[in-house]
Amino acid sequence: DDGILERNENLSGQNILIGIINMTSFSAMDLGLPSGLKWATCNIGADSPEECGDYFAWGEIKPKDDYSEMNSLTYSKNIATCKNRLWNISGNPKFDAATAQWGEEWRMPTKDEMLELITVCKLEKSVLNDKKGLKITGPNGNSIFLPNNCIYFEKCRIEKDYGIYWTSTPHEGRYISYLLEADRLTTKSRSCGYSIRPVQNPLLP
Repeated sequence: DDGILERNENLSGQNILIGIINMTSFSAMDLGLPSGLKWATCNIGADSPEECGDYFAWGEIKPKDDYSEMNSLTYSKNIATCKNRLWNISGNPKFDAATAQWGEEWRMPTKDEMLELITVCKLEKSVLNDKKGLKITGPNGNSIFLPNNCIYFEKCRIEKDYGIYWTSTPHEGRYISYLLEADRLTTKSRSCGYSIRPVQNPLLP
């Protein structure tokens, strides 16, 4: 049975719904977004929606043991003035872990695409197979689950009670990039390790 046990919670943690949803790893979910963008049902490196998967420094395509400023490939780099004019790494297999690991139809979401996700969709705390996270339900009623995860700073793993997910968009300057933290967009150091939830481009007519 490929069904996954799901329990949604309101903000006070009260159990309000129990059900079974069918989701498979490495597939795209149509949430009915205005852009037509589809979101992956699991993170890179995960085999199911509730798994955290691998962690990546921004602009790197492989996980590692030490997430430091010294070994970061993009920290302190002026991305906007690189020879390849890399103002956004989405879809670039040299810097986008989703494209590098899952293929050219997959990529990291941009800041604007992440903003669309959290403003157009309904967000609610949820539990999926005993893993806490955020259920995101689109206008068409379909949903994805973003598990709570952690931060990798140097060799330290710091557990969080919310999810943190990279976007492909760098902030002005050389040190930080945009990401989703809980239910809002913010910026963090490119050297730290965070999860990535890929997106799939809509099919052209």
